[in-house]
Amino acid sequence: MLLSLPPELVQLILRSCDPSAFLQAAFCCRKLLELAVSSRDLILFQLDQTPGRLGDCESLTRQQLFRLLLQHAQRELFGVSTQFESKIFRFQGKSIDSRATSLRDSGSEKEILLVFKNDPTVYLVEIQGGQLNLRRHFQIPAPKIGRVQILHTAFSSTSIYVLHRLRPFPDQELDMNHPFVKQALTSNPFGSIFLACYSLKPETGVVKIYGFPEQSDYEPLCLAAQDNMFAISWQHVQDCFDHQVVLYIMDEDEDEDDEMDLDFVPSDSEVDCRNGQGGIQPLRNSPLTITSRYTSCLLSPTDEVASHNPSQRNGPTVRLAFNDRGQQLLHYYRAQTLYNSFQRIHWLPAPGRQRPNVITNACVVEFTRTLSLRFSIGIPFFGTHLAGDGTFGSRCHWKYLAVGIATHRVQHWSVACILRSEALPLSHHCGHVMNLERGRRFEDWQIMAQLGGFQESSTSQGSLIAASHQGTRLAMASWKTISIWALEPNVIIQIDQRDEFYPGSWRSVEGHLEIPPVIIQLDAVCSQLQFTENENELLALTDRGIMLLRLKPDGRGIRIAEIEGNDILLEPSGGLF
Repeated sequence: MLLSLPPELVQLILRSCDPSAFLQAAFCCRKLLELAVSSRDLILFQLDQTPGRLGDCESLTRQQLFRLLLQHAQRELFGVSTQFESKIFRFQGKSIDSRATSLRDSGSEKEILLVFKNDPTVYLVEIQGGQLNLRRHFQIPAPKIGRVQILHTAFSSTSIYVLHRLRPFPDQELDMNHPFVKQALTSNPFGSIFLACYSLKPETGVVKIYGFPEQSDYEPLCLAAQDNMFAISWQHVQDCFDHQVVLYIMDEDEDEDDEMDLDFVPSDSEVDCRNGQGGIQPLRNSPLTITSRYTSCLLSPTDEVASHNPSQRNGPTVRLAFNDRGQQLLHYYRAQTLYNSFQRIHWLPAPGRQRPNVITNACVVEFTRTLSLRFSIGIPFFGTHLAGDGTFGSRCHWKYLAVGIATHRVQHWSVACILRSEALPLSHHCGHVMNLERGRRFEDWQIMAQLGGFQESSTSQGSLIAASHQGTRLAMASWKTISIWALEPNVIIQIDQRDEFYPGSWRSVEGHLEIPPVIIQLDAVCSQLQFTENENELLALTDRGIMLLRLKPDGRGIRIAEIEGNDILLEPSGGLF
């Protein structure tokens, strides 16, 4: 019906479309494409509605202008909502334990501590170039004396930490002098909590085991790890209002008397994945297991930052994260996207020393001339550093971009914004290295852009937020929906009202730049989310498996890869896309 109209009227209809709809309509058929490319004014109009500086377009032909429009549209992810590609890794009926599985960003690679339900083994998996490969696997010590349940896992730069429950077998004759059995039977009939620490160095064959007999009536809600220390959030099994966060400093010197030979399947192994074959070769016959010690520090309960009204308490910490090279500990609560409070822990606990204060993650920022909002501000995802010239009184100029979320106290609407903070420290001999985690130390923030289409999650999980390495993509997952914002961080970090990079139609009623999102609907519940080394590739941990999403406007839908083999996690054949 549309093609039966006069060409002028069809071009008028195409002119009324936004750039994304314009391109989708243009590629529906050859006739519409010819009509779209034949009008220079129509292409220039669509370019004016698309972010990007045009420069001198007089010398460009219609075809060159249309290719320029396609380049800008691809950068802004136009059309990705319906044309993205995804690949799902499934594991022959094995169900991923999303609470115990951990993702880590290790530069150009993505590492996963993969845990399956009813499986006492932890698998260290690497995803690179669309391939999934098993690097090592770790089996909890002494599986012959009881049933092991993996509760939580965590990475540090040199080790992995596995928090697990051990339930001794009641129908077997067990050595009551065995430290695991003795503690498990005497402290809790349902089993005891232990933490196993494995070194990521292949030449190290020591597994350190830590017990928590003083927490026999508590359940661990989350785990975070840093080199030589870790933190656990505990909640009483019967009193949900009794919860606490404990910091543990690991003793580095271990006595030889604490060594045990437990005669179990090797916990440290490496994998040979040549030619797609995943043969597991143990490094040694029996690793050395040490019952280790720690110094613990009970951190201030997170309720101290809330109102004195018990009904307004935040509840227990359900996620912990170390920040600023272990100098801060971040607390996340239920149904929250960003961390709610933090503590400075750059000191080691000592008898009589005061516990670190719990500081609320809140900063008042001017939203309009007549309204200021209380923002929770995330860790910066992008920064710039202009070094001083080394002369007396010269200064470095630091700028940071971070996501902030605020809710109006009376009207209860929420808004998500990109905020900027900057600093001008003296720099006689500048040797500074960019550390985005330090950027959250600043208190003065300014709104640079608003994330359009943002809605607070209504689930207890809250929303998950991830940023790409170069800061050109922001993604936020809420249950089965992923919203993605395409950014130009170098433009946003110095933008002003006169900047012509973004079209004027992208200004909100408050006068802020409002960036529209790309919405992707998944047929799976997303529990963890990260970008890979590719700015247009997302890694999602879902209830259907591990999902890789490639954000490009000419995608080919969903592909499923079944991981086969007794050892699972053999390298799948073929590429990702």
